[in-house]
Amino acid sequence: MKLKNFILHLIVYIYIFIFITNCANPVAPTGGKKDVTPPKVLKCEPANRSNNFDKNKITIRFDEFFKLNDVKTQVIISPPFENNPDFKIRGKSLVIDLNERLKQNTTYTIFFGNAIADINEGNKLSNFQYVFSTGKTVDSLVIKGRVLNAFNRKPEKEVLVMLYVNTYDSVSFKEIPFYISKTNKKGEFELNNLRDCSYKIFALKDANDNYIYDLPNEDIAFADSLINPQIPFSMKIDTITRDSIVRDSIIRDSIINDSLSYCNNILFLFHEIDSTQRLVKAYLIQNGELGFIFKFPTKDVKIKPLNCELNPDWKIDEFNAAKDTLFCWLNLNNIHKDSILLEISDNAVVLDTTELPVVVIKPFQRKLKKKEKKKIMRLTFKSNVKNNSFDFFKTLKVICSHPVKEYDFSKILLIEEEDTLKPDIFFIDSVKRKFDICHKLKENTNYKLFFPDSIFTDIFNLSNDTTKIDFKTKSEEDYGKLILDLKLEKPGENYIIQLLNVKEDVLNEKFVTKSQIIKYEYLKPGKYLIKAILDKNHNNRWDTGEYLKKIQPERCFYFSKTVEVRANWDIEEEWKI
Repeated sequence: MKLKNFILHLIVYIYIFIFITNCANPVAPTGGKKDVTPPKVLKCEPANRSNNFDKNKITIRFDEFFKLNDVKTQVIISPPFENNPDFKIRGKSLVIDLNERLKQNTTYTIFFGNAIADINEGNKLSNFQYVFSTGKTVDSLVIKGRVLNAFNRKPEKEVLVMLYVNTYDSVSFKEIPFYISKTNKKGEFELNNLRDCSYKIFALKDANDNYIYDLPNEDIAFADSLINPQIPFSMKIDTITRDSIVRDSIIRDSIINDSLSYCNNILFLFHEIDSTQRLVKAYLIQNGELGFIFKFPTKDVKIKPLNCELNPDWKIDEFNAAKDTLFCWLNLNNIHKDSILLEISDNAVVLDTTELPVVVIKPFQRKLKKKEKKKIMRLTFKSNVKNNSFDFFKTLKVICSHPVKEYDFSKILLIEEEDTLKPDIFFIDSVKRKFDICHKLKENTNYKLFFPDSIFTDIFNLSNDTTKIDFKTKSEEDYGKLILDLKLEKPGENYIIQLLNVKEDVLNEKFVTKSQIIKYEYLKPGKYLIKAILDKNHNNRWDTGEYLKKIQPERCFYFSKTVEVRANWDIEEEWKI
């Protein structure tokens, strides 16, 4: 009996020991599931969507503690207030002091965007709206749409979209809008709680947050005509349900029409260009070379020295292809000053005066070490050969570092495998800086281009060093072909058809007025885009809009898909514009 009692007591003691030991071992708390729920609105005073509103304070109570983020950019009040309201957090409530004398018979919307978030996890209460009306009813009509970049058709986010009741042309310069919204990441906007009338619609990338188009760096978009709001789709469904006319065809048509409202109200954002010609920049590029960058392509540029008398040959002018940049190569033997004061004009209009140095002045020149030779300046060459590889169907092009005064093309050698060739060589510009080396190259063949020492002398009396360029041509099988069947709905209109890479660099450009087959041969394998510009003014370039003249930016179109070209493969595509 005693043995039984002893064993029983021993078992009890063992259980007690195990229990105490487990309790003594600390275990990390799990913390539960992560909070992903944003603050929830419990009550609004006055109630949301109230009519006959006559208060000067609004209180919105939430189910948890919260914070306000970036009120200035996230919170939009429509119609805008003249005085900014005060937003105060009191416990779990948001108190808004309106500080405004409200307009009669007007529906107001306070759109909070992503301003409201919980304190711990930052979960955002997205797109919450508080709506009230100072009249008998809350307006309920809506306008939806999208804002796209006029040039590349990409969505424009965080752009203000504004409605005006006054519809005179310059209203966006003078008045704040009556209703306002902001585009999302997809460029979509929605203006809610509108009264039934016609509006002028205007989009603005507002640089100074004053709702007025008043700065030259602000981008805009506008519609050609007044716009009328629609009944929102949810109200259409409510009406259908209420009247017990729930037919599939009616619902389907309603959905289609509502989705098309985005397409029907597309605004194309552009930067309005001041057409006044200006000198953007004047600077010394290198010894004896000045650069002048203009805002627009030039017509008749004159550069006049004001602080010295110079011979007519004191400079050589070189323009870029767009004629909006001028390079002046100076005859340094004719200029005996460290700097010259210049008057720059275009088309007989003086644009600016500027003083520029003519050479780079180095304040300190280090002493050369033993066995170190002084670097002699030479005339150098650049070619269109890249990474020792070249397209066999192209022409070899060479650019000299300075305009050339004396040269001997006969000493330039083009070597094909072991054979020495005599190609045709000629300058392609007026300043003798660029020249072509013309010879029909073979596929998959090794070449050497050889320039002997001192066969060129430039205008600064510098000569070239011995230069050799090795390259190998590619095979025809290394390229692909794109055949585009272009169909224009309105023949006679001018289109610019561009082949682009995925970075939207222009690789090929054609000007067309009728449907045709366009062949893009010898394309490197990769992905390509095709773009069309409706060239309304026939100047062979894209032009932006002008608001007061009611000129929209020229329309741009993109082929519906990215074209992938493969080596030794033909791709055929049809595009109806």
